[in-house]
Amino acid sequence: MKIVLALAVALLVAGCTFQRAAISSRAQIELVGMSKIELLSCAGVPIRQEQMDNIEFLTYSSGGDSVGTAVATSTSPSTAIATGKRTHRYCEVTFVLNNGVVQKVNYQGRTGGLLTKGEQCAFIVENCLK
Repeated sequence: MKIVLALAVALLVAGCTFQRAAISSRAQIELVGMSKIELLSCAGVPIRQEQMDNIEFLTYSSGGDSVGTAVATSTSPSTAIATGKRTHRYCEVTFVLNNGVVQKVNYQGRTGGLLTKGEQCAFIVENCLK
């Protein structure tokens, strides 16, 4: 019973992760053409902002999820060996604007897993999708 419950929880969490990865992927297409005013109203104030001529870069940061794995083995009733690994996932989203209109959406960082690339970026862009 415990194994079934653990498997159900794992599948539920994985489903959310895949959904966030899909949101991030959509945002790189659907947010192109958005005005700076619309972007600021849905994403908020960026942590960094640079401008060169008519090109502007607005950068947002998200993340903090840690993914951990552990393996434990027992060689006898009184001896156990455990190893673990933690990975901190985060995303920096940079919107590239030309004359106040989004031209490109770039992602940087440990944005997700092998099959969930960009999932940490969804926390920034999801409010901007319709």
